[in-house]
Amino acid sequence: MIGAETDFQGTSLTGGNQGNYAGAYSSPYVGSTTGVLSPLVTGNGGNLSLPWFGTVRGRVGYLITPTLLLYGTGGFAYGGVDAFQQSSTFTGWTAGGGVEWLFAPHWSAKAEYLYVNLTSSGNNGGGSLWQVSNNIHPQINVVRVGVNYHFNFAQPAPVVAKY
Repeated sequence: MIGAETDFQGTSLTGGNQGNYAGAYSSPYVGSTTGVLSPLVTGNGGNLSLPWFGTVRGRVGYLITPTLLLYGTGGFAYGGVDAFQQSSTFTGWTAGGGVEWLFAPHWSAKAEYLYVNLTSSGNNGGGSLWQVSNNIHPQINVVRVGVNYHFNFAQPAPVVAKY
């Protein structure tokens, strides 16, 4: 079995910094052509949150029995990161696997594990979050179960007897 899958979900994932943090960057546009060290952020304990993320994945599987599928999945991941009163979209990759059981015609149940690694900032919005994005590296472990309905549009129409 070969296929594609996409998902999008909201989260309440948050994290924080246990100590003091400070950042600075050099900007050649603050009155000097050689650059000036400007404060970026300072404080005591920073809050980070991941309000949403999604994936676009390929899926490859093998039918162990006619109704039991074992599969691996992997592809592109993206997510919104809020930090230091700013928002940014990070991108990265995801990989995982699962099992899916067809328990009735058109119906299946599945259990799946995904590892999501958001490694880079895709939209800096011109703010300081982009400047410190090398230190922000969300990694998410997702375990989920679900029930799927299969539309099976490609199957031929049922045969109707005519007398």
